[in-house]
Amino acid sequence: MKTHAFIKTSCLALFISFTASARSEDGALEQKVQKIIFPVVQFKDATIEQAVEYIRVKSRDLDTISQPPVTKGVSIVLRGGGLTDTISLDLRDAPLIDVVRYCAERVGLQYRVEKHAVVLAAKFEEKPVPPAAPPPPVLGNADQIIFPTVQFRDATIAEAAEYFRVKSRDLDPAKQGGVNIVVKPGGADVKITLDLRDIPLPHVLAYAAELSGHQLSTDGQSYLLTPLKAE
Repeated sequence: MKTHAFIKTSCLALFISFTASARSEDGALEQKVQKIIFPVVQFKDATIEQAVEYIRVKSRDLDTISQPPVTKGVSIVLRGGGLTDTISLDLRDAPLIDVVRYCAERVGLQYRVEKHAVVLAAKFEEKPVPPAAPPPPVLGNADQIIFPTVQFRDATIAEAAEYFRVKSRDLDPAKQGGVNIVVKPGGADVKITLDLRDIPLPHVLAYAAELSGHQLSTDGQSYLLTPLKAE
């Protein structure tokens, strides 16, 4: 599919914006989740999806420590959804990480702060201290290709992969043509929602693969997204 045709057909489901940005330093997210303070948080029977969206968007307004502005706020990834339990909270002067923790507890989720995002999930593999997420595979200089902003709303994994493939060519600092990304048959129509900032391409692909039920790997020439379960 040609690039202009892809953008035209996907614009209703997929919203992407990007500007130039420097890569976040290690440990920056751990500082952000402690230093971004919510003066007031009031939820009444909110879903976890609504709570996460509020925290994510509001964190950008309250982030006074990030430079440049495009890196402001905290990326939050919600694994799974559709939980029926609701959240009611009334907090004052609460650090972002505490707001996340209280919301997660209300609906029986766990959370952990990874390098590029706060992740909420039903369960992490190890307890009681969640391990650091294993790094995604790096193909060539893919870890130097930084996506300043990624915002998907119900985009298929095939649409997301096409965007990553095309945009990697623009963002490749070495101007080596970006990376190849192949979605294997069996799950190309799975839809994902993501809202991330200042994140290297391998980590973007890892989150997209995780949410869509795919395995991310590389054959040395291309990134491969292989469905874990055939349709």
